[in-house]
Amino acid sequence: MDNMGLTFEPLVFSEKSKKRSDFASIGADDVHVYGFLLDMGTVECVNAVGVLSDEERARADRLVSDLHRSHFIAAHAGLRLILSRYSTGCPNELTIHKSGKGKPFLPDSPSIRFNLTHSHGRALIAVAKDQEVGIDLEKICPEVDVLSLARRFLSNRDITFIESGEPGLHHQRFLHAWVAREAVCKAAGTGMTFPLHGDHLELSRDGTEGYLILGDGKADGRSEEHTSELQSHSFISYAVFCLKKK
Repeated sequence: MDNMGLTFEPLVFSEKSKKRSDFASIGADDVHVYGFLLDMGTVECVNAVGVLSDEERARADRLVSDLHRSHFIAAHAGLRLILSRYSTGCPNELTIHKSGKGKPFLPDSPSIRFNLTHSHGRALIAVAKDQEVGIDLEKICPEVDVLSLARRFLSNRDITFIESGEPGLHHQRFLHAWVAREAVCKAAGTGMTFPLHGDHLELSRDGTEGYLILGDGKADGRSEEHTSELQSHSFISYAVFCLKKK
């Protein structure tokens, strides 16, 4: 997974943003992860709007908050800039459709799969080839009582996993359990379904992979295991998951 040295830098939107970027090659087993900041100035915002489709502009216009509107524009314009590296079209010319489950895809470049997540002024984009990909990020908020949230929403095994770590890592462990579920659901094109008590997360020894066990975990063929790449960066935690063809 190509996320080594992941940093969050502002994307530059200029009049040249409508032009296609240099082509990026991606292998069948690769996942490219991009991170960027969503804050931008007035001129950049105007240039970013010029990259969007009519439907995306309409969605942005419906947002009441100026900040949410600006971040939506930056996230989706940034997505178009990055996807243009993997296709033959310019960013503003890309056709992005949605499946029946609402998962976006490129009809003109069907082998390229992607997913976008953004929160608290940051965005992450995962790009893969011939395998569905999901990505999610959440902000680490030390003031939130994550143990209460875990007891309300997660399984007993998740609670044990969260409480078994040092107190300073409770928030990170809670978010690892949460974003792993979100990434799996986004890759599959389904929403997160509650309750979550039947699932649980197991971390690899080095903590960079999470094994999300869906079901009761018994060896009777009913449980299903998904592996997500897990990372914490600055004040966020994020997960990337690929749903490979069987």
